Amino acid sequence: MTVGRAFRPLRGAAPGRVLEGHGSVNLQLSSTSRIVGIIAAAVLAGGLAACSTPSMSARPVAAGPASAADVPVRVQPDAVGWSAMVQRPDHIYVGMGGAPIARQLAWRSWGGPRAWAGGKLDIYWPQPGPISGWHPATYTVTVRLQDIVTHNGQPSYRTMADFYVNRRGIAKVLHFTFHVLPGGSVPGWNPS
Repeated sequence: MTVGRAFRPLRGAAPGRVLEGHGSVNLQLSSTSRIVGIIAAAVLAGGLAACSTPSMSARPVAAGPASAADVPVRVQPDAVGWSAMVQRPDHIYVGMGGAPIARQLAWRSWGGPRAWAGGKLDIYWPQPGPISGWHPATYTVTVRLQDIVTHNGQPSYRTMADFYVNRRGIAKVLHFTFHVLPGGSVPGWNPS
């Protein structure tokens, strides 16, 4: 085979310099190139063998619908939306700016009709005076999630109750439902 120009260094070329060659070119691969070629061929053959199974169709197999038992129950730990649903969150924000926050949650049960956790509940109260703002009061809380609903095949808890005892020793319960308010477009935790 004759080539007008060679694009690889020829014998006798100085490092970093490509010599032009005329005439025939030796088509033998160097030992390094030969080893790289053998490895590439083996990887390609192995990949093709792993992807195929004898007597199987080349068509992809359609996955059947997952059963309710296969899809884990999740919950929205942040204020709104269907995205970022998780299992056993360490916190659940009910809203923004002064809304209650259940945090440091340790789940005793999950995935059944009811999920239970213990943790801390921060309730923000208006702070009167020259420096106004919100002052958090922290309580020990028991959180209960229940009423599983499914959205786009994803089961999630719809209602939450936060059980705590206030500073006067009175047992209190805060109830929330994860739903879309009238006129809204995304669900959020709303008092019920």
